[in-house]
Amino acid sequence: MTTALTVLALLCIFLLPFGVVWLTRRSKIVGAVGAIACCYLIGFAFSTIGLSGTSYDKGLTTTVAYILVALSIPLILFSIDLRALKQLTRGTAVGYSLCIVSAVVVAVAMFFITRSFFPSADLSAMIVGLYTGGTPNLNAIGAAMGSAMGRDVEQTRNILNAANVSDTLVGGIYFLLLISIAPKVYAFFLDKKRGKKKEPLPAPAFEEGKEDAAACELSAKTDDYAFGFSVKDKKSVLRLVGAFLLSVGCLGVGALLEFLIEGTVGENLLYILLSVSTLGVAFSFIRPIREIKGQYSLGMYLILMFSLALSMSIDWTVFLSDILPTLAFFACAQASVILLHLLLCKIFRVDGATAIVTSTAGVYGPPFIAPVAKAANRPDLIAPGVICGALGLAVGTLLGYGVGMLLLLV
Repeated sequence: MTTALTVLALLCIFLLPFGVVWLTRRSKIVGAVGAIACCYLIGFAFSTIGLSGTSYDKGLTTTVAYILVALSIPLILFSIDLRALKQLTRGTAVGYSLCIVSAVVVAVAMFFITRSFFPSADLSAMIVGLYTGGTPNLNAIGAAMGSAMGRDVEQTRNILNAANVSDTLVGGIYFLLLISIAPKVYAFFLDKKRGKKKEPLPAPAFEEGKEDAAACELSAKTDDYAFGFSVKDKKSVLRLVGAFLLSVGCLGVGALLEFLIEGTVGENLLYILLSVSTLGVAFSFIRPIREIKGQYSLGMYLILMFSLALSMSIDWTVFLSDILPTLAFFACAQASVILLHLLLCKIFRVDGATAIVTSTAGVYGPPFIAPVAKAANRPDLIAPGVICGALGLAVGTLLGYGVGMLLLLV
């Protein structure tokens, strides 16, 4: 019976996200909730009706979840064209740089504030990765930091579940503000006249309709919440399969490094994290690989599968004891990052629209840029915002892990 339920659980992990994506495109309510949140809700539902615990191999589904998130990172990074960074104007570059500074400063401060009563080096590391590039960074860093801190698989899994749920709740509130009243708040705070002299706003990164080709292509890849597959012919399918196999190879390089250095496989995820992140960026400079259609969407689909697998294997007793302090940690961290970024944008004279788009790039990553830029009435900022988010995906994982490891030395 256990074997049959394990097979059923694995089938659910691989197939249910297809239904979730389909529903997000056809239901405004489901679309508003979001695909990742829906996968977590489904996983939680399964875990409460008995399809967890002794019913199936929880350790196997956790291992599958870690493999999925490791495979997703290079697939997402393959499609990024970092050459487009040269198209960013000073205002956009400064605005996003301030996002990175804000995330690091707040994460370090939160660690020192809470370390006497709440072990938070891994959460601080996740904060850095999350608020420089989005959810993929959070999950990769959380898995790697769990190994570095000596946590067992179950502890790491429950912390990741609590972190993801907290991010979904807190991040969902901020996103609703971003597409409603936040653009006016940013404009009021940042676009007021300074003194008697009128200072012109920074020039937009691109004129509408005349964006750089690389930036437009990257924006198209990450539009529509990044879950739409655009492969329509046999050649495209074969290329996408090739991209997936290449991501498997990146994972294999990390496993081989761990085996050669540590003599083990899967116990220290640092080697896998370094390999998939570094090789993902390196292969993105090879044009035939970068231009493979659908690989970004496939990477994001693996994130959905990861979310479902992780939440299906939840230990509710541990999760309920972790969720409140973790939720408070993330709520304080996100509010602090946003406010510090806003203050720094005021000091460095970044205009309101650029500030809100670069904040979105840091907190959510590329898929959420378009609706926020449109809400701010600045569609010309979509492409540069996506570029900033892509940069965060490329550097945020390693930056967050590096900060986390430094905090462990304190």
